[in-house]
Amino acid sequence: MRLPKLRELREAITAVFSPRFTTRFPAEPCVVPERYRGKPEFDLDKCIGCGACVNVCPTEALSQVDSIDNEPPVRKITFRYDACIFCGNCSDNCTTEGGINLSNKWDLAGLDREAMKETHEFQLQLCEKCGAVIGTKKHLIWLYETLGPLAYTNPSLLLAKSGELATKSEDLEQPPQQLDGAAQTSDFMRILCPKCKCELNIQL
Repeated sequence: MRLPKLRELREAITAVFSPRFTTRFPAEPCVVPERYRGKPEFDLDKCIGCGACVNVCPTEALSQVDSIDNEPPVRKITFRYDACIFCGNCSDNCTTEGGINLSNKWDLAGLDREAMKETHEFQLQLCEKCGAVIGTKKHLIWLYETLGPLAYTNPSLLLAKSGELATKSEDLEQPPQQLDGAAQTSDFMRILCPKCKCELNIQL
């Protein structure tokens, strides 16, 4: 029975004279390792508001609401990091591969859950014929820039990009609005949803 006791005594003495294994947090900041999965953060220069991150979030920490009654209509994406499990699905499935990324922030404790959320707004593009939601304007512009010359096959993308470049609303010659009625040739130069575009191609 003496040998186990001597072994424990040796381990205790070794631990006393060994360097500390723990950190001095919060007196000193804790340095996390590389590729640490901390709080997801939006990069609004790259985020296009497509909602891909919302669709793959397993805990519904990300949610989106399309407010089409606003002027202009907007999409609101809300992130609640008190419900986030830092799985990284949002970052892995980001359309632009940089709109949202996991940071090294981990000390997120707080007493007010309402303060643990952030909301970002993106202007929506509605169909100019039926009023259906097509997507965000940033999404359409990103598609135009990503497709390059192939974007010239889609008038909606060209018009979306032209709208971004225009300095004033009167810089663009908009065709008369027609929410209902027969298809017209001028409809080809309007931003349409896939359903209206399909009907237009069939009728004309």
